[in-house]
Amino acid sequence: MLLASAFNVFVLPAIILAVIGLVFGVMIGFAEKYFHVEEDLRVQTVEKLLPGLNCGGCGYPGCPGFAKAIVEEGASPDKCKPLAADAKAEIIAYLKEELAKAESK
Repeated sequence: MLLASAFNVFVLPAIILAVIGLVFGVMIGFAEKYFHVEEDLRVQTVEKLLPGLNCGGCGYPGCPGFAKAIVEEGASPDKCKPLAADAKAEIIAYLKEELAKAESK
């Protein structure tokens, strides 16, 4: 009797919780594969070259939005006021290099 009550109080809930955790883990794994989004590495690289102040002075919602606009819409890096001249040149050189790679394919 005591053993059966210990099973019902401790072991059974632990087993149920483990099964629920396993089911949700598998569901999250499938969701990750199904909803995976490829990120543009060029946007991440340009974002790293920006100052990271997220001031919005460029007219975009922070540096990630501005980096996306530079890569995808062709926005000028000159809109970023705190960006140093050498960083602007580095961004332009990087984008020219990526353009040359894309054209050679």
